[in-house]
Amino acid sequence: MSLNAVSAAVAASIVMLGHLFCQGVAAAEPAGNDRALDVVRKLRATRIISIQDYDKINAIDQEGMAGVWSNSPVNDYDRTYRDRLKEYLGVELILVRSPELLSEMAAVAEEDAGRLADLWIREATEVKTVTRPDIVRAARLYFGFKRLLKKYDAAAITYDSATLSLQPRVVKAWTPLAILELSKEQIPCCCQSHVDCLITQVIGSYLTDGRQGFVGDVLNDWAFPPIGERPRDVIVIGHCGAPITPVANKRIPYLIRDHIHSDKPGFGPDDMPTATTVFWPADEPVSVVKFDVHRRKVSIFGGTALDGEVLYDDFANCICRNKLVVRIAKPAGCYLLPSDPKEGAFRNWWGSWGCHQVVFYGDLSPALRELAGLTGFEVVSNL
Repeated sequence: MSLNAVSAAVAASIVMLGHLFCQGVAAAEPAGNDRALDVVRKLRATRIISIQDYDKINAIDQEGMAGVWSNSPVNDYDRTYRDRLKEYLGVELILVRSPELLSEMAAVAEEDAGRLADLWIREATEVKTVTRPDIVRAARLYFGFKRLLKKYDAAAITYDSATLSLQPRVVKAWTPLAILELSKEQIPCCCQSHVDCLITQVIGSYLTDGRQGFVGDVLNDWAFPPIGERPRDVIVIGHCGAPITPVANKRIPYLIRDHIHSDKPGFGPDDMPTATTVFWPADEPVSVVKFDVHRRKVSIFGGTALDGEVLYDDFANCICRNKLVVRIAKPAGCYLLPSDPKEGAFRNWWGSWGCHQVVFYGDLSPALRELAGLTGFEVVSNL
């Protein structure tokens, strides 16, 4: 069955979920100053994990892929980041190397990995291109993450898939299904060791009692051929993994498929990277957020989630497997706009905010501003 057919098959349930979802967004909006104070206290007892085999921090956002693949030297940003994170927010960052992850994965019982893989297969609206053994490997990675989270008493985790799963292939598993499963447990997770994004996810989750943010590249909307007139004032956030609980305790449908990197040399029918595609509710308010810990800033932009399937041709198969189209409410005040048709599919600005953002359903601006005031973060916003 094609993705378009699947979209049609689940349309009715998505409409129903949309009504429930809208109620959930309204009910889960964070409340005032007391909540922000509670979150500040909670952050000061929070540990997060980044699984990476190098000492640079936020390497891709700061330097692009050269930051992880070209032996880029450790600089002042990297040396001071963990201390700043602890000073500004009270959060401890733990770096874990791949041998420790592999050891935890090896301790996972095959029966447990198989049971979780079968659960995902049953839950999914469709499984295409990938096989059960591919999905079992992803389940083993999930359990490896869980063991590390318990070992370090950590609240969230990120993993550098670029250097550990793609090049070189140290770990033969991919993060999207682990991201999905952890989102059911209100545990923030993202790939590529995006620590600023992970911190943003944690704060959004704490402020909303568990709402999970979607981390992704800011893709160039010009890379997507429009079905009709090209939408204006939009950004497209894309990654191959996404949460299915953008409102706590309300799950959205998903399918399981091949990862964007499945066409890279070395992968084939017996070893296919796994990804997901989730079905985002459209016409809902969203917040596009990014904490820049090193500069002690947070950016907050409001907008509306749109249905990319009705806006762009072959949207599901273009670039990343999960994509969320957001129409920015006040584009003149947003540094993410305008886009440039000559820039390429991945909008490649590095340093400062980097090329990744986090999208939350609902209006988080008031709560984020409260928290920023309590922690000394400068707010950059169009709201």
